[in-house]
Amino acid sequence: RKLIKNNDQKLIEKWIEAINYSNADDKAAYLVKAIREKWQFPEEYLREKREEQRKEEEEKIEYIKIKLKEEENKKRREEIKRVGQIYNSLDPSQQEEIRIETENRLPGFLKEKLNKERVKGTTSKLLEVVLEEKRREVIKEWIKEGKIILKGAIKG
Repeated sequence: RKLIKNNDQKLIEKWIEAINYSNADDKAAYLVKAIREKWQFPEEYLREKREEQRKEEEEKIEYIKIKLKEEENKKRREEIKRVGQIYNSLDPSQQEEIRIETENRLPGFLKEKLNKERVKGTTSKLLEVVLEEKRREVIKEWIKEGKIILKGAIKG
């Protein structure tokens, strides 16, 4: 009772767990003496606790990374949708201007690939993705420059 009364409950709980890491024959006597004399916990117990703490930290970091990535993806999807709506609200001549500018921004080898695929009447998924990304880039840039007014008009 005196031992429990004079010592922190958490300390006693830790020692009850840590006692399993000792080679003591009489664990009860070892426990009492360790608490009374304020011994350091067994090294293996401390090592395991540090490892548990490290794993918890890694899991927290991983969780935060996943949440940030999800948020990033959500924002990206919203932007893709918003820019797509802007593009679709433009008249065909404005869309054509954007198409031309988008294709002009493609690296040479992709322009060649696009021209070859147009002759065949098909475009690869990769090329479509690159074109979409470039088109969004052009639209966002033109909005900043005032060439596209969000009501749908492009300044000449």
